[in-house]
Amino acid sequence: MMMRLSWWQLFRGCYMSEEKEYLIRRNIELEEQVGNLTKELIETNHEVLNILQAFEDLNKDMLINDKEKNDFLAKLKSSNKEQLEKIKMQENALIQADKLASLGQLIAGIAHEINNPNTYIRANIELLQKYWRLLEKKISVDEGNFYASIVSDIPSVMNSMYKGTERIMEIISALKAFAKEEKLFYEKININECIEEAYKLVKVELTKNKIIFLNKVSQVGYEINASKQKVEQVLINLFLNSIKAIKFKREENGQIVIFTSEDKDNFNISIKDNGCGIKKEHLDMIFNPFFTTHQEEGGTGLGLSIVHGIMKEHGGSIKVMSTENEGTEFTLVFPKGR
Repeated sequence: MMMRLSWWQLFRGCYMSEEKEYLIRRNIELEEQVGNLTKELIETNHEVLNILQAFEDLNKDMLINDKEKNDFLAKLKSSNKEQLEKIKMQENALIQADKLASLGQLIAGIAHEINNPNTYIRANIELLQKYWRLLEKKISVDEGNFYASIVSDIPSVMNSMYKGTERIMEIISALKAFAKEEKLFYEKININECIEEAYKLVKVELTKNKIIFLNKVSQVGYEINASKQKVEQVLINLFLNSIKAIKFKREENGQIVIFTSEDKDNFNISIKDNGCGIKKEHLDMIFNPFFTTHQEEGGTGLGLSIVHGIMKEHGGSIKVMSTENEGTEFTLVFPKGR
């Protein structure tokens, strides 16, 4: 049996269907709107986050730039200070170089002036010795007589005077060699001879300051291929450096020791002292030209720089070990087979 619906039921059914459709459609629209709003909100949040990040980066960049500016200004200030100090050092160096050049001329002049009268004295002593040998045969003095002791002393007195003139000649010769400029001339040289020549020049300073000098180099004599005058100059500079260090420390038992060592590639000469030592922060600067910690005492800051240069000219090097208030050891490294 077919069921018959009233118009109200039909209308109501149609209305409900339309209302249901509307609600469904509206729900979908709302969902889309919520989705769009959520998407916009998320995008807005991202934009805000990006703006905040950009602002933070900008501040960071500004801070970095400020730091860079500060670093640049600090470096500029330091560089200007260094340049001014360098200019001042160069001015002092020029003055000092002029003094050194004048000193070289002065040494040469003094050496010449002392050498001439010393030559006359030496020649006259030789003549006196010759005369004495002739006169001694004619002089007859009893052994117990007072004058006998005088007669016997005369030869030793003249020998002592003659040795004195030899000492003057040695000093003059060393001064002239130290003062003059010469081209590097390599030859087989005896290390002991170089040490002895350098020692002669500093002996007075060693004695005056009561410093013991110990030469532990074998007397057999090592030979290296080098410039004799330059090696002597290196040794003199290092000896004087050690003397100053011992004086500065006021060490009562000052001591300088020189010894050698070798391996298959190198021959080494070491000079060790028990002076004031070198501060750790200064070790990298001691070979720089014009660097000195003893300017008040007349230090030029050229000695160790000259030593370093000479060793480089010889294809070698110089090493240093030092402990403040204990002492310093310099080692000259000469390559074999040069």
